[in-house]
Amino acid sequence: MEFSWISAKRCINIAIVGICKNAGKTTVLNYIVENYPHKWGILSTGRDGETEDTLYKTPKPKVKLPAGCLFCADAKTLVQQGSGISILAKTKWQSGGRELWIAKSEIDLETEITGPANVNGQIACAELFKKLGAAKVLIDGSLDRKSIVLSEAIDGIILAAGASFGSQQAIIDELQRLITLSQIGTYHSSTLKKLTEQNKILIKSQNRWKTTALVSLIANETKLLEFINEINNPTHLYIPGAYTSSVNNRLGKHLKGIQLVFRHPECIKLSNIELEVFLEDHKPLSLIPFKLKAIALNSHGVGSNEIDADEFHHNLRSVFNNYPLLDVMEI
Repeated sequence: MEFSWISAKRCINIAIVGICKNAGKTTVLNYIVENYPHKWGILSTGRDGETEDTLYKTPKPKVKLPAGCLFCADAKTLVQQGSGISILAKTKWQSGGRELWIAKSEIDLETEITGPANVNGQIACAELFKKLGAAKVLIDGSLDRKSIVLSEAIDGIILAAGASFGSQQAIIDELQRLITLSQIGTYHSSTLKKLTEQNKILIKSQNRWKTTALVSLIANETKLLEFINEINNPTHLYIPGAYTSSVNNRLGKHLKGIQLVFRHPECIKLSNIELEVFLEDHKPLSLIPFKLKAIALNSHGVGSNEIDADEFHHNLRSVFNNYPLLDVMEI
C-alpha cells in the first residue's frame, strides 16, 4: 500500500492515532519505518512497545527500529539495549517520573518508546529530533488535548480503526464522524497564533475579540448567553474546549448567525447524526485543521469478539474509498 504523501517535503511530523486501545498503531508504525526509509525520529505521547497489554495481559508488538533511527526513551529502556544504541542527548522532560533521553539505534532493534507528557514538551522533542539529524518525525499519539496530535505542529495523521472499538457499524460511524471533522474549514486571521494560545472562550464584536473569562461551556451555557446578549452584534465565538451534545441542545439555537470558531475540529463532541445537522446549521471553522491522510484497519479485537476480516475490509473499503487503507493484518 502506497502512502506517497509521507515522503512529501512539507510532511514532516506524522502521527498515528487509534479510535480505541489495541487498534494496531504499533504495527502501522513498524510498517512505515520499514517501508519509508527516511531518517526518522520516533516518540510516543504515552508509552509504546510494552511486552503486554496492561489491562488484558495479552502480548503486544515491540517497536522495531532499523539502524539509524532516533527515538525517545527512559534510562531503564536504554540500558537494556546495551551497545545497540548511542546516546545523543539527555532531555529536561520526564514521563511517569522517569527522565527521558534521545538515542540512536546503531543496529536493527526492538524497543519501547515514550515521550514528554505534555504538548509543549512533545513539540520541543520533535524539534530536537530534527536538530539531531532526523528528516521526519513519527508519533505514536492520541486524540487528546495533552497530545501533539491536536496541535498545529502535525502535518499528517493516520487513523487506526480496530475491532476493539465495537461493531462494524460503530466503527464506520466513528470513522465517518472523524472524516467529517477533517473536512471542516480553517479560520484564517492575523491573530491566529494568539487565538490558539487562548484557553478562554472569546466573543468577537466590531472586529475585536473580548474574553468571557469562561474556560468551558459545560455548565456555563447561561453565563455565555448573558455575555452574548450584552454585546452589540457579536459576529464570532471562539471555543477552545469541548462542545458536547448537552451544550448543543441548550445553546445551538441561540448561536445561529454567529460564526463559531473551534481550536480544533475534535472539540466538537457530537455524534455522527448530530454533527451533520450542526454543520449544516452553523458551518463552523477551526483554527487548526484535522489533517487526516489515511486509515489503517485491524479486524483483531482484544477483549472483544473479532470481526470477519474479509467482510470488515470490504465494507470499510467500499464506504471510505477516498482514503488510502492499510490492512494491519496483512503487513
